[in-house]
Amino acid sequence: MNILKWVYSAIVVSVVIALIGLFGQGKLSISQATADDAERTVHADIVKVEQTLSLVEFDLSKKAHLLRKTRLDFYVKQAKQADLRGWKFKRDEFVERAENIISHHLTQYANDIAQETETYTAQAI
Repeated sequence: MNILKWVYSAIVVSVVIALIGLFGQGKLSISQATADDAERTVHADIVKVEQTLSLVEFDLSKKAHLLRKTRLDFYVKQAKQADLRGWKFKRDEFVERAENIISHHLTQYANDIAQETETYTAQAI
């Protein structure tokens, strides 16, 4: 008798899951974009990061630069999705990550230029 209860419960749970999958299509999924999502404006922090990103130079022949650029693009896209969904904390987290990567990239870029300048100056003397 106990086994029949388990079998019956398993069948009921399976049917409920199947019905949710059939009728809840699109309503329960958070990753689907709608037509009005493209028309919405994004948060000012995201716009600021995009503007800063457009000014930063990347040498895509260098693996580190390519990786940073790819990660920046990913975090900006994730921040936009979080903003569209109203997830302020996630949006701020992704924006902060992107800003940190940009800051790190600019620091590394400045250090690389300084080393190249020292090398060039030492060779010229």
